[in-house]
Amino acid sequence: MTTLLPAWHLLEPQSVKALLEPPAGVPKALALVPARIAPEVALQAPMIVAARLLLERVQEGAGLILTKAGFLKRADVWEVFDRTEWPGLSKAHTLAMNKVLNEQDAFGVLFTRIVLQSAGLLRKRGGVLRASKVGKSLLEPEAAPALLSLLFESAFWKTNLQDFDRNPLEFWPQHHMGLVLWSLSVAAHDWSRASTLVESCTLMETIGDPIAPDYPEFALITRALRPLTWLGLLEVREAGTRSDDDVQEYRKTPLFDQLLSFDVRLREAEGPLQ
Repeated sequence: MTTLLPAWHLLEPQSVKALLEPPAGVPKALALVPARIAPEVALQAPMIVAARLLLERVQEGAGLILTKAGFLKRADVWEVFDRTEWPGLSKAHTLAMNKVLNEQDAFGVLFTRIVLQSAGLLRKRGGVLRASKVGKSLLEPEAAPALLSLLFESAFWKTNLQDFDRNPLEFWPQHHMGLVLWSLSVAAHDWSRASTLVESCTLMETIGDPIAPDYPEFALITRALRPLTWLGLLEVREAGTRSDDDVQEYRKTPLFDQLLSFDVRLREAEGPLQ
């Protein structure tokens, strides 16, 4: 049986380092290039659709009043949920499982709202969400690529994605997201399952103590593959008869290579990627 080397083994050590630093921001070897994206393409990304709906709804009145627990009210949740689609998640299943739809039940809406706040585009004051000056300026359709770039950076470097999945793997693989992204750029041209991508695109040796075998795959899905799909950089399809994550496959969309630019150097490959 052939042992698969992670994709990042193709990189020179200095390039690996440049994809890991700084640890709390966009890596030195990665540039976001929204100018390469057509506005009409960015406008189709699920999170852009949801973000624009939230920003528009905030501006319709005096902001969005939050519940005492800090969540959006049901009417606001429904307004966004009803007008959005979230690849990899079934709206019909969500509605069947919930008699009333709270923000915690509409995960795509919750995720987008948190990322907007992390980006500074929505701000909470006195229990009310209001749009920042920058947030208001990004509502114009031609600003959609810039909005996508800001949401991308916010999702992976300003938001703790562990808060959404209760997976005990702290910050993994978010703490090496630059390396994950470059590896996906060369390993996700064709449809691949998360179980394959977790081997080819992550730093497994950073996990440490023995854990349940499905934790890394689950973390890669919830903290990388699913957000990238909702940002429009990946697409997902069912690869089996059930509609859960372990039978879904992912691959890059053209938007992946349009938004992301890597400054890395390759060394001679030591084995097959896949």
